[in-house]
Amino acid sequence: MKIFNASTQELGNVEAYYWALATKLQWNYFDHPPMVAWLIRLTTLNMTLHNELFVRLGAIISSAVCIWLMFKAGTALNNARTGWFAALLYATSIYSGMSIAAYILPDSPQMMFWLASLYTLIKIIRLNPNDPRFGNQWLLFGLLAGLSIMCKVHGVFLWFGAVMYFLIYNRSQLKSKYFFMAIGITLIVISPIIAWNFQHDFITYRFHSARVFAAGPSIDFARFIKQFAEIVSSTGPIHFVLICIGVYYAVKGKLLVGKSEMRMVLFCTLPLIFIVWIIALFNKVMPHWSGPALSSLLLFPAVHLATNLRDAKSRMPTVLKFAAAYLLLIVILDFFVINYFPGTLSIEKQGMKIGADDGSLDMYGWKQAGLKFDSVYRSDRAANLMPANPPIVISDWITAAHIDYYIGKPVGLESWGLGDVYSLHQYFWMNNHKRPLKQGESAYLIIPTNLFSYKNFNKVVGDFKDYHFAAIFPEYRSGMICKQYYIIRLYGYKGAAAVSRAAIK
Repeated sequence: MKIFNASTQELGNVEAYYWALATKLQWNYFDHPPMVAWLIRLTTLNMTLHNELFVRLGAIISSAVCIWLMFKAGTALNNARTGWFAALLYATSIYSGMSIAAYILPDSPQMMFWLASLYTLIKIIRLNPNDPRFGNQWLLFGLLAGLSIMCKVHGVFLWFGAVMYFLIYNRSQLKSKYFFMAIGITLIVISPIIAWNFQHDFITYRFHSARVFAAGPSIDFARFIKQFAEIVSSTGPIHFVLICIGVYYAVKGKLLVGKSEMRMVLFCTLPLIFIVWIIALFNKVMPHWSGPALSSLLLFPAVHLATNLRDAKSRMPTVLKFAAAYLLLIVILDFFVINYFPGTLSIEKQGMKIGADDGSLDMYGWKQAGLKFDSVYRSDRAANLMPANPPIVISDWITAAHIDYYIGKPVGLESWGLGDVYSLHQYFWMNNHKRPLKQGESAYLIIPTNLFSYKNFNKVVGDFKDYHFAAIFPEYRSGMICKQYYIIRLYGYKGAAAVSRAAIK
């Protein structure tokens, strides 16, 4: 099912962006640590396989490893049946079973290292400090936690949870030389992130802190309820209820297995969940931010199901059958809405913003746009309306990566970013690796109406002496217009002023 989805759907905005990051490997990027870009570079065989399946293949492989790790962790907590139920719960959750399993996100490889770290912590708790394996497990945890952070900074909550647990229940662990060696290994692994941010004035964390901690004047309960519903939906309502029941039984001491180990899981997961929910009271959050923590808590309902006399002998309890059916229903609906919904879900049905705020259009129509642009470009070259190999100007990262993947690369044209770092993100620095756009040169501008911005449009055309519309073509879905593409010729670039470090700050 994951391979089918990954093969038949165009890349989403962020997926295309992570592919763009992989075209120029770095030790860190503006938005995230580098692991997702490295993984894409690997699964596309050094960018030679230009196909959505290979871009997403790392997510599918990581998901398979995660299901196995959930089985191992559940087995360690109780028994093999608990592991089996944990694997089923993980595989049938919306977030862990599809969102990060068939589509490539930083969470995709992170869940693999996150679960491996938790499993290692469970083994550390059970080992005697004199056991020869004890030190090796601590060192392994330092490596795995570091790799988790190299996927996404949320991985620091693994260390936070481990330190808090041992501080409360077993302080002698904090005096072990292996504990400090594990910290050292993690710091070595994540040193590229630290070095990159020192070189770039910690712009990544200033940007994300502005997003996360820019609290409004008061608590917005309406927005919180909406965002809480999105978190529940992204997990799966059945799974979320099972998690709540499992955590309740664990806190009340009714899950009479692996009490110390379950405490460790709670310490590593609940702080991330609570922080996301607190931020949601004041600001916008993304539903997948708490995904690693909620997915890890699926171990608790697995224990509950395995110790429930009614479910203990069942290969797949009824509630898990419903959960699997729900996932299948969502996947089918998602596929048909993206590919076959007549027209657009947006209230914007005409004008410059047709399809605005219709998320289903992020993954629809780009291949056709690439074919149509190729025809326009060939026609312009034949008529000497444009020079050979003109750049495609982009002003924001959201549209830039789709243009690069579906239009620029097939035609053989590069993009060029015009704008500040907060609009372009990593594209701000990617200009350094491209032929510069020189004063007086011509370029193309491609605008999908569902992502149209008057501010960006005015900014770009204002940097050129003149512009003409080369083509306006509609994109149809099931016979109805869902969006339009504007292809604009830009003439006479006025030249870029140097951007100082102070301006970046």
